[in-house]
Amino acid sequence: MMDFLTFTFQGFWHFLGVAILLGMVLNFILAMYNRTFRHYNIRKHGYPPLHCDADGDFKPKEQD
Repeated sequence: MMDFLTFTFQGFWHFLGVAILLGMVLNFILAMYNRTFRHYNIRKHGYPPLHCDADGDFKPKEQD
């Protein structure tokens, strides 16, 4: 672990490269988490929800 920190803080470009790489990995993990629960939600409740049209846009309010 200490070797990794030494490498990371060796210089600005090393730090930037490690930060970008870790950011990409974290973004991938969060996207997979989001997509999994979106899949379960759509599977459970269907798509589109009742308050949306077929494209997923909000339906216009009906005026009397």
